[in-house]
Amino acid sequence: MVAAAGSPSPLRGPVLIAGGTCELGLALGAALAADGMAVTLTARDAAGAARIHAALPEAAVLRLHAREPQRNAAGQDCSTPPAIDGAEAEDDTPETLPERARAALGEAPRLFVDLLHSRFECLLAGADPADIDLWAARDIAFRARLLRAVSRSMLAARDGRCVFVSSSAAERAAPGQGYYAAAKLAGEALYRAVGVELAPRGVTACSLRLGWLEAGRGAPFLQSRAAGAPLPPTRRTVTVTEAVQTLRFLLSAPATAINATTLTCDGGFGALKPAG
Repeated sequence: MVAAAGSPSPLRGPVLIAGGTCELGLALGAALAADGMAVTLTARDAAGAARIHAALPEAAVLRLHAREPQRNAAGQDCSTPPAIDGAEAEDDTPETLPERARAALGEAPRLFVDLLHSRFECLLAGADPADIDLWAARDIAFRARLLRAVSRSMLAARDGRCVFVSSSAAERAAPGQGYYAAAKLAGEALYRAVGVELAPRGVTACSLRLGWLEAGRGAPFLQSRAAGAPLPPTRRTVTVTEAVQTLRFLLSAPATAINATTLTCDGGFGALKPAG
């Protein structure tokens, strides 16, 4: 175990962060690296890899993306973009990720954070069937494959921790967020299953619903909300630093008993009576 100076919460490493190109992923990676942890983050294309390298020059970057040919309702090709660093032959599937992470880190990851998400949002009845199929493949099936591969790789050491970053939209979705919320709920169910099935063998899991976060997809919403709109009981947004430190605790050894469950970090907004 490696602990930051003066920290009461020892961390086990190394760490694998899926979806590491987002603001929260980069901030979490930086915080864990400062704790002395070996960190690797995933990116789906060269642009994402460059974003990680710019923020975390010492971090290892692994490609992770669905390789199957895919087209949306408009007939646009949604298959894998050009490979990172020209490595066209790289196998970027979820099934190979644990072994690639082991090669990059020197040992298998003990900690795993799942930040993956798509931006598929539309009214439920307005979605094209082809887009629904693509959403289900990317936002549900792909996550199931990833969690299966990573959790299985942790069994040999009988020591692992998996944390899924969900959203408060899973409980209170706005119009147009039905598919997004459904994917998050499916993810929570998968991580709960890992916590139930694998905790006796040393692998625990939980989910963290974030809301009112001043980063990522929530930032534009918070900036555009009407004056006088309801605020959380804390009367402010959740900062990236607060989200990072919450995740850092959930990855720590003392948080192992927080297993097969979902926590919410939204300033208490979900506890309010819906407006109207």
